[in-house]
Amino acid sequence: MSAAWTPLLATAMVGTERQSSAQPHWPGTIGQAIDDAMAQAADAPMALLRASGMLAACSLAGLQGVPSPLPASATQAEPDTLPALHAWPDGQLPHLITWALQEGPPRLHHQICLALAGAGYRLPPRLLPAALDLGRRSVALRPVLAPVLGERGRWLASQREDWRYAVGVSASAPEETRWTDGSLEQRRAFLAAERATQPEQARQRLAQALAELGAKERADLVGVLADQLSLQDEPLLDGLRTDRSREVRASALDLLLRLPDAAHPRRAADRMAPLVRHERALLRKRWVIDAPEAVGADWKADNLDTPRPQHEALGERAWWLYQLVRQVPLGWWTAHTGLSASELIERTRGTDWAQSLLRGWRDVLLAAPQTDWAQAFIDTGAAHQLRTDVAVILALLPRAAREKIWQQRLDKEGVTVQLYTLAPQMLAACPPADTLSAPLSAALADILLQRARQGTLSDDYGLRSDLAELACALHPDVLPALAQWPRHADETPSFATVVHDVMQVIATRRALQPLSTTPTTHATP
Repeated sequence: MSAAWTPLLATAMVGTERQSSAQPHWPGTIGQAIDDAMAQAADAPMALLRASGMLAACSLAGLQGVPSPLPASATQAEPDTLPALHAWPDGQLPHLITWALQEGPPRLHHQICLALAGAGYRLPPRLLPAALDLGRRSVALRPVLAPVLGERGRWLASQREDWRYAVGVSASAPEETRWTDGSLEQRRAFLAAERATQPEQARQRLAQALAELGAKERADLVGVLADQLSLQDEPLLDGLRTDRSREVRASALDLLLRLPDAAHPRRAADRMAPLVRHERALLRKRWVIDAPEAVGADWKADNLDTPRPQHEALGERAWWLYQLVRQVPLGWWTAHTGLSASELIERTRGTDWAQSLLRGWRDVLLAAPQTDWAQAFIDTGAAHQLRTDVAVILALLPRAAREKIWQQRLDKEGVTVQLYTLAPQMLAACPPADTLSAPLSAALADILLQRARQGTLSDDYGLRSDLAELACALHPDVLPALAQWPRHADETPSFATVVHDVMQVIATRRALQPLSTTPTTHATP
């Protein structure tokens, strides 16, 4: 803080009634102007406010920028091949997009970028700084933001260190150049497109580039192999188990879990098999799972983390069991025991090794999702038992399956449903570029409008913070009905702001809808 503010601090902190002191004085013509303004004030609080206002104005007027550490660029942006969205028939869309980038929820940012890119537009130049700042704060936004920055946006990104994530090659550059010289997002997009059509060539390309890539890039690009994954990818993934980056090793092991016939998961299953045995109890046999007695000589080579962390609640043997379980594909358990996922989970209850098994199965589920196991974790309450975010497990289910769970709850509880717990689940499980189905959205919209008419939403502080984001996730068919949101004369200013944001989201999404029918080729203005 500037020393100019020092004379006011003591009084401003405790108030003029508790701190009475001589009127401060600043030198020069500015000081004389402040003295005159304070002398004409009706009371001490007004004098303090006048001094503060004049100091603030003078401080802003004298503000100087910080010199950039980057060398001044002698280049100019390449001509843009796509038109900027300067205007639209109703004249509202550019204004709404401006609001959205400055004040709108993150899900709306994704939708705007996807809509503009799909219609062949780029962001107007005046919005590029705000958009680049959003990308700086949100890694998840970068892949959809890159296509709408245009050449000027990429050039602008090169002028600031914290925007350089968006630096890349021209959109008109040859495809190979996007791989060799492009940004991480451009390289990922290029590799993903090649992987979809020529998986072997994409794998070879990645393998040749790994030695030149940083740890973050290696981990990011290795994930592209999840598409068209096959045993042909095993040698590359197996080699990455010894990568110097923990993140890369984890990515490789996660992908190997999706290849149950690969050598690494087979070795893991072989270690586990002796610990899973039949035991006779009276006239019946039951499956019994035990923990290892000691660490195997080959565990370290297979990335098993045997030293138990000091803060770990599991005991030593339980920790070893957990390490073994989290490397065994889930399909092995059902094939080996003949039990379903739900039966396996239920039979762990009350056993000595329940936490080890549930934690290990959960980790494998998140790395190599299987619908039957995800459903079992929900149905048996295992997700709650592990204090795992239920939305993370719900996101692994097919859309129809997870929406069926939500719809049943809405049907059962009606307008009294606790949306402040349900809405975060829906938002976390619904990808930013997707929306909820039309029937589920209609049921949600009906409940929201009923509660808005009753005036009960204003006190639901848990839900209020999610309302604008939820309006982004609802199906477009329900937006006209939500636009008729009932208002009340006694709304508090804070809730009026919430409703305003919801209305702005709805208006922006409705204004974006015509873009879906806009031709994707334009004449450059």
